[in-house]
Amino acid sequence: MLRSFIGPFILAFFMTMFVLILQFLWMWIDELVGKGLEWKVILELIFYYSGNLFMMALPLATLLSSIMAIGNLGEHNELLAFKSAGISLPRILAPLLAAACLFAVGGFLFSNNLLPYFNLKATTLLYDVRQQRPELQIKEGVFYDGITNYTIRVKRKDEKTGLLSDIMIYDHSNGSGNRSLTIADSGYIRITSNQKYLILTLYNGCSYDELKESNAGERKYPFRINEFSMEEIIFELTGYGFERTDDNLFKNRSKMLNLQQLSTISDSLKRERDSRMLLQAQNFFLSSSFRFGASDFNSSGKPYRFSADSMLATCDVEQQQQIADKALTLAKQAQSTLAVQAADMQFANHELNLHNIEWHLKFTIPLSCIIFVLIGAPLGAIIRKGGFGTPFLISLLVFMLYYIISFAFEKLAKNSEWDPRIAIWMSTIVTLPLGLFFSYKASTDQRITLPKWYLNAVSWAGTFFEIRHQKSKI
Repeated sequence: MLRSFIGPFILAFFMTMFVLILQFLWMWIDELVGKGLEWKVILELIFYYSGNLFMMALPLATLLSSIMAIGNLGEHNELLAFKSAGISLPRILAPLLAAACLFAVGGFLFSNNLLPYFNLKATTLLYDVRQQRPELQIKEGVFYDGITNYTIRVKRKDEKTGLLSDIMIYDHSNGSGNRSLTIADSGYIRITSNQKYLILTLYNGCSYDELKESNAGERKYPFRINEFSMEEIIFELTGYGFERTDDNLFKNRSKMLNLQQLSTISDSLKRERDSRMLLQAQNFFLSSSFRFGASDFNSSGKPYRFSADSMLATCDVEQQQQIADKALTLAKQAQSTLAVQAADMQFANHELNLHNIEWHLKFTIPLSCIIFVLIGAPLGAIIRKGGFGTPFLISLLVFMLYYIISFAFEKLAKNSEWDPRIAIWMSTIVTLPLGLFFSYKASTDQRITLPKWYLNAVSWAGTFFEIRHQKSKI
């Protein structure tokens, strides 16, 4: 069983890693191309980022290989031979479950000990790459502001010869707006080999400069035009050298911490949030919005008494207007203060949720290896189809179901709409019964049907989650 499982697992794992790395390159292709990066930097970035991809590839490879292994046995009637010899399906699947448990333990150790280091290095290196200024990527009809204090627009660009046509350059170096404009019929642009200067050669154009001067209190703006047949403009470029950032800049982020660090920082964030909330509540109730008396509403200082029925009963029309205006001002101040405090609390809750989410993910992702074996192996016994096509399709559907649920509830947890302790485990809560159900069906040789009570159960579950979501909003 293990020999029939390990081969497809290795194939599926490396194939999945290859696809995920291609997806990563496709996602960040705009940040990597055209920046003069050495191939060593790109390979280093892929290596560190592959640590994060490893935790996605491991469960998917386990699912796909378990379907392929058991499906091959079923297709060649070897499962039937096992059962004829009195060996039950749970006993047949025991080696696969043992391997899945080893994968789960290894995945947890990797996620807790090595993945934070990989994430820290990948985040720091990706930050450096994104800070790396690109070589001039001027597109047709688009204003390019990648050069400090200058904005360039080119109407047409010949990709073969590099000839630029209908060039427009705004000079903002004087800090007074669009007072200097250069227009040229055509030109060429190039960067020196040391990437410190950019040389722009212009042909058949003119420069418009709006000069500012003052004379005896009267403001005058003279206008100057310079025509040229050829002119070279030299720009000094900064920020083109690739520089390494200190890892300490990102070391306190949630994805760069292990379980112990996450627990410690989560407790600190929770205490800080609670103390800040209490302090804000005290400051709010001690603010001017709640500390007022009769003199606050009566600017004339004329004393008046408050009636038990209405404090406006003994006030004239002018005083009532003063009271209403003062109350409206205080209400607006209170509303503004509460809005600022709510935004502050939302940010504090978001930071706390990120750490709680990461803490639970270190358990749910490795555990998914066991769940996927419980789903994949029985499905392989049911469909009895080996090869790669059908198992890949089924594993892709199951994998999408798991991660769609995971990503959806993770977003709800980040926005404080669901408790992270429940939201992050929803993918496990949904797929674990599914795996147990498939295991039961496969061990009893029953067909998978959809009777009415299945549909009623799905409908009930949807109603339950909808009510839960509405209560969380309230």
